[in-house]
Amino acid sequence: MFKQLLVWIYTMLASEDGFAQLANKILGDPIGKIAYAVGAKWKAGKYYIRSRIFPAQRGTIKDEALYEQGNYPAMSYKQMNIRRAVLQVLGTLGRVNLVNWINIVWKDYNDRHPGANPITNMNQMVKANASPLYFSLPDRAIKYNESTNTIDLTKFLASKGDLEPAPSITTAIYNTETGALIITFPENHITNGAGTDLVYAIVLKKPVLDITTWKPTLFLFGPTRGNTKTRADGTVTVTLPEGLTATSLYAYIFFKDAAGTIGYSDSVAKICSAA
Repeated sequence: MFKQLLVWIYTMLASEDGFAQLANKILGDPIGKIAYAVGAKWKAGKYYIRSRIFPAQRGTIKDEALYEQGNYPAMSYKQMNIRRAVLQVLGTLGRVNLVNWINIVWKDYNDRHPGANPITNMNQMVKANASPLYFSLPDRAIKYNESTNTIDLTKFLASKGDLEPAPSITTAIYNTETGALIITFPENHITNGAGTDLVYAIVLKKPVLDITTWKPTLFLFGPTRGNTKTRADGTVTVTLPEGLTATSLYAYIFFKDAAGTIGYSDSVAKICSAA
């Protein structure tokens, strides 16, 4: 009885929005929002009170309105839309050529890094690329240009793993007449990399202005396609269709150790230039 009385007094003093109510009048338990608390009913008719959570990441116009009232000390509704746009791009990428890319490269990473709650190979790719955005790591996050509504995919990870990556791509030059894309990269390795590491390359078209209609073309190149190039070669040539716009292409390279004991490396990227 004393508990119900305290709850009733608190309700009268703290509830300003009229959402809270008491079951069975003064003798009952609280139901609904009571200022910064929530009364709810659990299984077998049990009632409880919990703290009311104000989300750190607002995702609706209603949330934005509450933020403007000073209730949400968090990111803006506009920033949430940017995150949604990036996730939409990642989801689109994940649906392109699943068998030859996601279910090979990202399956390897997934198998080597099993979490407490197993996730799909595609979700592993999305998680790796979305995490820097959600945890405010701008130097590793995929960039969104609000003024042009475009996504910069130079930070996109086409691959992730424990093998030493290339420091960078030195050049990525596309010949529109022949379709040849010549990619060069440093041959050196410092940690667990080796000159015999096999080279993989992926080429993506840039997202268009209207992200909802973007259909990225994915070009793959690696040992499964007859490639015999290694880290020690310092260069790899990818044959693309002729007549593409060089600056609309992203080139990615990553490695896999020849023995397959370490797996793949993180990818590095560069926007292509014309020959």
